[in-house]
Amino acid sequence: MDMLCVVRMPAGAWGGDSMTVQAGLDADRAEQREGRGAFGLFYASFLVSALGDAFRLLAVNVWIFNATSGSTGARLLVVLLANLPGMLLGGLSGVVADRYDKYNVLIVSDLVRTGVGLGLAWCALDSRTVPALVLIAVGNGVGVFFNSSSFSLLPRLVSEERLPRANGFMETGQWVVQIVGPSLAAITLATGSASLAFVVDSASFVASAVILRCLRGVLKAPGPLSVDAGPGEEAKRGGHWADFTDGVRIVWRGKEIRALLLASYGIAFLTACTSYGLIFVVARTFALHASALGYLYSLNGAVAVVAAVLATALAKRAFLGRLMALSMLGLCVAQVVMGVAPNVYVLGAGVAISALANAPYNVSVTSLYMSRIPAAYLGRVEGIDTMIDNFISVCGFVAASVIVLWWSPQAIFLVSAAVALPSLVLAFTQVAREGAE
Repeated sequence: MDMLCVVRMPAGAWGGDSMTVQAGLDADRAEQREGRGAFGLFYASFLVSALGDAFRLLAVNVWIFNATSGSTGARLLVVLLANLPGMLLGGLSGVVADRYDKYNVLIVSDLVRTGVGLGLAWCALDSRTVPALVLIAVGNGVGVFFNSSSFSLLPRLVSEERLPRANGFMETGQWVVQIVGPSLAAITLATGSASLAFVVDSASFVASAVILRCLRGVLKAPGPLSVDAGPGEEAKRGGHWADFTDGVRIVWRGKEIRALLLASYGIAFLTACTSYGLIFVVARTFALHASALGYLYSLNGAVAVVAAVLATALAKRAFLGRLMALSMLGLCVAQVVMGVAPNVYVLGAGVAISALANAPYNVSVTSLYMSRIPAAYLGRVEGIDTMIDNFISVCGFVAASVIVLWWSPQAIFLVSAAVALPSLVLAFTQVAREGAE
């Protein structure tokens, strides 16, 4: 795990007496140990939170779907509530991430979402769908602030050279959770209740807040490793709007950043269509119980773990652009397979292909993102990207809803693959070429 540490050459390591050299080596080793501990705590918080999210994702989707008798309007509202907060609050959350103490934002977000989960558990006891939708909107809105601060914190814990490996570990852990979480949630829904799943979700946020509190204590303790999670001098000057426009300027003037973001939006549309339409394919096209979606999620996670492990071991900075482009091609192929699937087994094959491509795509695009954007602006640019990405996702959800009503659930996959083609071309002609130069 040494590759996850931030290692700086101690002063005087190239000269001086042996005691000076030894002192430098001791400080370097202490820094490595603290670096491993800091990333380990951050990683533990991420895994615990992701496990709770996996419970809530399936529980909310299946519970609302069943409570509204498979209403397309209710389904559309649920997925819109997952994205409208990001579209409306992304710019502000990015400014907050760069301007204020990240740990305070993360811990407060976890505590608020604990209350949201308990509220959802109460709603599920008596099918109170209207207040549940309000709570879902609140939780997703708070999650926007959590995600921006968490995203901008990781590069402060890991050096640029080790970002692909660190993101590979994050991706692997996320997909391991996707194996365990949906399966346990499906079992809980079948043998217990949605309320229990929401309680588990709330407990995960409490645990995440405790771990983050420990992480802050490690980084603020006297020692060789110190990571500033608060605002820099530049962030203290000017207002929130000035910070936001600075982020816009970084995107507008950075050709590589702009190409990377534009290429990713085709996948955002594709992913939104899949997220909306998969449950209708399961329940309507193949006449299965909606909870069977959990087993498809688990298959997706199992295959993605293998892909994420390979990406963690093999991904190199020089090849990240090409890896992203090839992964996008794989995602488009998967859409076609799912779109023409004659049965649930071929649908599962398409899910597996998607998982093989999705994990290395996430590793490559996140690593490129973090390495191309200056750390002082990472939160703001991420917030702007969140706004646009969620707008694209909302467009995908609306398009998918129309296709389900007027055509066929499986047609969603074919249409989304066609829409993503311009982004695929941009990835091969711009992102992959720049990464190879």
